[in-house]
Amino acid sequence: MSGSSERWSRERQYSRDLEENLRHSRDSSPDRETPRNKTKRIKVGNDRETQILQFHEKVSEILICTVCLANPNTEIYQCHYGHLMCIGCFYRLLADARIKDEQARCPKCRVDMSRNSCVRNLAVELLLTELLSDCIYCNATMSRNRLESHAKECKARPVNCTYSKVGCNWQGPSHSSHQHSDECDFQHRPARDIISHINKNDRKHDDQIGKFRSVTSFMSHAKLFFTDIVLSPHRTDDFIPQLFYESSKFSLFGHYWLVRGRVQGDEHNFQRTLSLKVVLKGKSSMDVEFCFTRDAYSSVDIIPEVSRHSYTAEDSESDYMEIKLVQPLDLNNLLAEKSIKCRLYMAQL
Repeated sequence: MSGSSERWSRERQYSRDLEENLRHSRDSSPDRETPRNKTKRIKVGNDRETQILQFHEKVSEILICTVCLANPNTEIYQCHYGHLMCIGCFYRLLADARIKDEQARCPKCRVDMSRNSCVRNLAVELLLTELLSDCIYCNATMSRNRLESHAKECKARPVNCTYSKVGCNWQGPSHSSHQHSDECDFQHRPARDIISHINKNDRKHDDQIGKFRSVTSFMSHAKLFFTDIVLSPHRTDDFIPQLFYESSKFSLFGHYWLVRGRVQGDEHNFQRTLSLKVVLKGKSSMDVEFCFTRDAYSSVDIIPEVSRHSYTAEDSESDYMEIKLVQPLDLNNLLAEKSIKCRLYMAQL
């Protein structure tokens, strides 16, 4: 075992030395100003260096997601027979199956999949971080675990002009930003030419402040209550059954309520939306404000927005309220679960 460990340490150190040599050769190359030429290959004279490069490329081709055919930078799951999927594609498959009312299956071997039957492959995740890869901006070669920190300081990364907030739309590599800023026309423009852009930014800021104030005002109500909601999936009785969600009844303000939800967007749409509404069970009249947030154990962040509805004997259901997520693709994570969990705040006016 000690001999194998020593060989692995030597191979790993050799890969790091090779990475440094390749980086220096890139920096000294006259073609370094063409960073996006991904078909370009470095000529190395050492046969052992060539073999290591070929090994890294071969392993990268093997350890790809079976859905998007890319090397994941995130968590990696595998089916019962070991086929790999990045977390985004994995949740996407489960969400598609939920919408179509079908059993999720591995796209490679067609074995049944679920949250419980698929597990993370930590070994592949660690191996991918050690493989060599190219920076998408400058084409420099380095281990994947260094790419994120390198991208923040890469001189070829795209940046906006210093005067972008007053209307300049220039975007270019970081090493050219200072030269552009010195020559940018917007630094000499009069105030009347840039005031429209300043007003536009002010309106966005005012909208954010208004939403924040509405939430803080809502949380200050004297009769404010919250309850954790569990929305279970159901199907309509239509010829083509449609997916909808509904919670069990709960009691607030001396009345029974429930929450209904609908998903807009089928399996062919990458952008899906979830909308919820609050239903009063019974006939009564009252003005209510409500707001949905994530529950105590959820990892999906919901942007809180306050909605108001006047319930009457003839109008016992609020309008559907679109639930906005901090990361919109996290909706697949919610749909992949057996139920959707959130927290509902309600205040009687």
